Amino acid sequence: MRLVSACGFGLLLSVADQARAHVIPRNVSSAYNPSGTIPQNLRIQRDSIDDPTAFTWVQRFAAIGDSYTAGVGSGSRLGSIFDIGSWWCSRYDQSYPVLMKEFVGSEIEDFQFPACFGDQTWQIYNQATALKNNIDLLTITAGGNDLCLSDIIKSCVILAFDGDATCNAILDKAQENLDSIVKDNVKQILKALDSKMAKDGVVVYNGYARFFNEDNEDCATKQDWAPFYWYRYLQGSASPLPLTVDRRKSFNKLTTALNDALRDVVHDVADEVSYKIGYASWDLWGIDGVKGQMCDPSSTGAYPDPKQPDLLFFKPDTSKSIWRFPLKRKRSANGTEVVYVDLDNTVDGEVVGEWDTSVPPTDEQREALRSSLPPLPKRDLDSNGVDRAVYRSILWNSVNPPAAALKALDKRAPATPGCPGDPYPYLPNVGWFLPDYFGRIFHPNEAGHNAIASFAIQRAIDLRAEVLGINPEVCTVTDEFKCWQKEGRKGYATADRLNENYKTYCDGVKAPGGGVTGWQDSRKFHEGTPDEHEFVIETSELASEYNHDECIESMERIINGCDGNDPNNPMNWKFGGTWKRGEYRYTVNVKRDNRPWPPITKAYGKCDGGYHVVYSDYTMYGAGWSSWDSGQDTIIPKMKGCLGLGITSWKFEYFDKPDSDGMEWKATFHTPIFVNNRCFKNNKVAIGAGGFTDGCGGSGWA
Repeated sequence: MRLVSACGFGLLLSVADQARAHVIPRNVSSAYNPSGTIPQNLRIQRDSIDDPTAFTWVQRFAAIGDSYTAGVGSGSRLGSIFDIGSWWCSRYDQSYPVLMKEFVGSEIEDFQFPACFGDQTWQIYNQATALKNNIDLLTITAGGNDLCLSDIIKSCVILAFDGDATCNAILDKAQENLDSIVKDNVKQILKALDSKMAKDGVVVYNGYARFFNEDNEDCATKQDWAPFYWYRYLQGSASPLPLTVDRRKSFNKLTTALNDALRDVVHDVADEVSYKIGYASWDLWGIDGVKGQMCDPSSTGAYPDPKQPDLLFFKPDTSKSIWRFPLKRKRSANGTEVVYVDLDNTVDGEVVGEWDTSVPPTDEQREALRSSLPPLPKRDLDSNGVDRAVYRSILWNSVNPPAAALKALDKRAPATPGCPGDPYPYLPNVGWFLPDYFGRIFHPNEAGHNAIASFAIQRAIDLRAEVLGINPEVCTVTDEFKCWQKEGRKGYATADRLNENYKTYCDGVKAPGGGVTGWQDSRKFHEGTPDEHEFVIETSELASEYNHDECIESMERIINGCDGNDPNNPMNWKFGGTWKRGEYRYTVNVKRDNRPWPPITKAYGKCDGGYHVVYSDYTMYGAGWSSWDSGQDTIIPKMKGCLGLGITSWKFEYFDKPDSDGMEWKATFHTPIFVNNRCFKNNKVAIGAGGFTDGCGGSGWA
């Protein structure tokens, strides 16, 4: 799988340096250059018009899009506070367009850079229509803000004090927008560029990257993702939503779905426009190339973090810390004495105490804190626990969002997405009022922008090769095989379930077709059970076909090659893993990572019951057996075979985590009388179902 295209666009020799270095030309290696400039003696001789790596064809370069294109926080801010463009749109000198511009070099005569923090696709459409014509190379990142990204970050991660209901409402809105408007919106932007691009012009559409590593629960248990201590204590709550693996997976899933949608649009529109367009994905670089995601097991939570130097995103310091602030008393303007929390050592007054943030403040301290900070917006929750502010956008419940907005656009223009935090359409976007120190969180840092620039330049080289009618250079790819148990993951599932399901999965995979590259396919089995697992195939930008036999071979090796013949695993549990084979990655993920640990070595359970004259009732518990079927294919057939009569009032429940006795599920049911001795007390049913109980004791048995 080509990551930072080491052969076609060599950054540096070492993996770590590749993530930190600034863009330098193919086949050139050098020490890390923190200045961000390319020494003149390292530049490629670009004097061949037939060389796709020679960028002499680029005299006019443009970069449009959202904050990912603008580069908020990466390097130094461009312009000045009096500059209504660069400064207020948070454009930075280490953004990936500026790095690309430096790589192309002095050949560029005109550089248009209207990208703006917070812009949604309807605003990026306006950026496109305002461009000057005859653009040779254009790069774009757009679509994330249509998914209410800033609201997701605020309500689900950084200020997640309003509970699951508010977070889920915004996630649902994001999915709705993804399903209904994103593709068409992006298509309108790309069509609007048709009149702006030069003959043989090239457009590179850059995707987004998954923020989070999903390996363990450290981010939920060992890190503090609501670092704005003053906010939580003013709200009277010290328990924001934890950033669990499941929550991270939901965010990553949304990012993957967005990337898939963008890739599809780029492929679909390629035959409808006169310029050459391609999709550039840097997503897997943070996973496969470097430890670039947030919540990586190597991270301490600090930022910057010497334990994770290759992190690709800005993040708050989430290492669990204790802040101590002096409480100072001073006279206010009207002559009354007020106690302030001196957050930044600027209060000139008498020290009267200290606030230790490891414990909630007293009422007096909370009032002192309120005196030190601007007032917070009032929380107004509806009957479902959703913050009503979520619904206050004039577009949120509109049947026709474009009609609800002021019509600054023509009928072909993109729809406005209606995220909770949206301003009215005639007001500046939220990025104008958010300090970049906070606004940069969850955006690519300098290393991230270097990665985006690397993939974008390589994609531009490939597209230029197509224009010239020659084959682009293809990298030599190294295979990689990992077993999740050796990586420290604790999820495991039943062997025969995975061995049956991978064949079903591979039989059902269908590649997108039509030459679509960089696609992903996944399917989950036994959802909501301890044996829940997922099969995934991901391809690079060089791969479009699907090989059924390779899928079968790869999944079988991952399942049985990782966890076979282990004397400490007598029940042959399977943990899964991943195999990168050339341009394809095959992965087996087991979801439930909170099963009894160490792994169960012998199935166990317990059973209680009672005699009720005309029927008997039972409560059965178990762990390590019937862990995928709710008892339908394991317990019930054995019961019917033993009883010879029916079972009534059957209820089966999987626990979210093992109970205090280590049990994973509970079943309750009624049977005819006089069957306990021959079916349950002797463990006949339990053993037949692959498990064991304590023999179903109880009172009043016949």
